[in-house]
Amino acid sequence: MIDDPLPDDWRELQAGVQRIFRNVGMKADVEVDLQTPRGTINVDALAIDTRSVDKIKYIVECKNWSNSIPQSVVHSFTTVMHETGANIGFIVTKQGLQQGAIQYTKNTNITGMTYLEFQERYFEAWWKRYFCPRIGDAADEPFQYVEPFNSQRDREYDRLTPEKQGCFDRLKKDTEIIATFFTMFNIGIMPKLFKKSDILIPQKNLDEFKSKLSTLLGFTVNTDCRTFRDLLEAIINYLLEVKGKFDAIFGGSIFEPKHSFSGVTFDGPPVDEDIY
Repeated sequence: MIDDPLPDDWRELQAGVQRIFRNVGMKADVEVDLQTPRGTINVDALAIDTRSVDKIKYIVECKNWSNSIPQSVVHSFTTVMHETGANIGFIVTKQGLQQGAIQYTKNTNITGMTYLEFQERYFEAWWKRYFCPRIGDAADEPFQYVEPFNSQRDREYDRLTPEKQGCFDRLKKDTEIIATFFTMFNIGIMPKLFKKSDILIPQKNLDEFKSKLSTLLGFTVNTDCRTFRDLLEAIINYLLEVKGKFDAIFGGSIFEPKHSFSGVTFDGPPVDEDIY
């Protein structure tokens, strides 16, 4: 999945929930104090969809317990939801809810789920809004070195010594397919005509996707890559390494610094309230 579904402690669970919310484009924090009619209460995680018309508010209770969660916890959380005016409530746990607790949440705006189920719930949004744009942006600069037509690159290439030109040609041959492939990951923000590409389909099976990358591109990652976030980091590091090798051939980058094509940062998409 996105991250390890079994975090070491509740702090790691809170941080993981907050990070995924932020990655998909919400404003999110942990350990937030909220005012209620009875005073101040502290919630484990708070997320606000700033792009929605009504600024939908999510409150999350994180329980990294070894046992399933009893009905009493859900009952207390119902009070929190009511007094804070939250729109949606999640109880994210290691082992899920007890049967009585599950029954209690029916016909309410509260959902209980494991951390794995939480990741599955948001995986498609995470893939499209975070995973793909970050890879596409990272591939943009190395792609300028290998794309078929680039006048700036061609002028600088002509100034290289024959030895350096040979180094460039070999590196280009080794990396152009991979760089071109990963550039397509930004296809989701391109015209609708190009949105039907299979590359946009969320690849929920990590091992199958790694195998596909290896078979199609010869791109392999080490065995420590156990989550899609690990894979994202490995791909970005590879693309940065490729860019660095091209830069070294020319004695530095030959292109002007570019703004992120997608606008997605390490944290996630923009959360400006006036985005529209």
